[in-house]
Amino acid sequence: MSPLVSVVIPVYQGERIVRGAVLSALKQTHANLEVLVVDDGSTDGTLAVLAAIEDPRLHVLRQPNAGTAAARNLALARARGAYVAFLDSDDRWFPDKIESELRVLRAAPDPVAIAYSSYYAVDDRGRLAHLPPARTVTGNALEVLLDGEDFLMPSLCLFDRRIFETIGYFNPGRYHEDHEFILRASRAYPVVPTGRRLVVYRQSTSGKCRGILRDFERARDEELSVAGDVAPMLTPEQNRRLHQNARRSLYCRFLMYGFNRHAKRMLPEVDVASLPASGKGRLAWLFARSGINVLAPARETLQTGYRLFAQRTWNRVLRQAGLDLLYG
Repeated sequence: MSPLVSVVIPVYQGERIVRGAVLSALKQTHANLEVLVVDDGSTDGTLAVLAAIEDPRLHVLRQPNAGTAAARNLALARARGAYVAFLDSDDRWFPDKIESELRVLRAAPDPVAIAYSSYYAVDDRGRLAHLPPARTVTGNALEVLLDGEDFLMPSLCLFDRRIFETIGYFNPGRYHEDHEFILRASRAYPVVPTGRRLVVYRQSTSGKCRGILRDFERARDEELSVAGDVAPMLTPEQNRRLHQNARRSLYCRFLMYGFNRHAKRMLPEVDVASLPASGKGRLAWLFARSGINVLAPARETLQTGYRLFAQRTWNRVLRQAGLDLLYG
């Protein structure tokens, strides 16, 4: 029989964006779904938008504003599916996302695993902004995550339900709860890729991960606290690599978004010799040597290039998939 998949969508003040997320879940080619949308104390028209969607598979839960982690945990406690997928209210899925991930899970050598896909990054208006590498890491993803960029996010993954019974839910007291959970999950269970881009990931200029960068102390503390949370599960060498990567990643993000002063404050904690291991790191290395930030303008140039030369192709991809991003 076709397994039941529980789709969890947390939303807060999402009247302009949540409909597109819900519809992209309900239109999956794998139809045996329950879609659990958790309204996290919205005061706008979110509930009215959800009430207008007529599908018996849609279930709307409500809670006082408590954050994304608490909203996901509420839905997980109610979920009945053998598999669980998370979708942020400003992200979208291509129609065969769940079907493709179920296929690779069934073919995986491990009985309990995490399937994942790659993504297209768009801006606030749904324009193509970036095409990160389509990752095909198989098996132990933790070793890759310890040293490099995050390539696993909840919206990209399909989890066997038994994973949560072993490692628990999301940490509601953690700002970067996604990253902390993925580190725990990938340490305990192998990953298998679809090798396809099946998710639209919205990089919002008002997103919380970008907003926190304005406060150096808080950004640093929250980044390193995630590494501290998982440190007891790691070997001393793994712990060293994770902390080194946390500092390096935060330094690069400061530069990407133009927080040059924060980057300078972060620099004494960064292993500069390890920066040239990636393209982004090589540009960040130049700042360490010259004080000139070329990473931020390089990012802007790249995104402008996508908007100018790839938008027609991107529009065609969306039409063929029947996707309306509906970002307002």
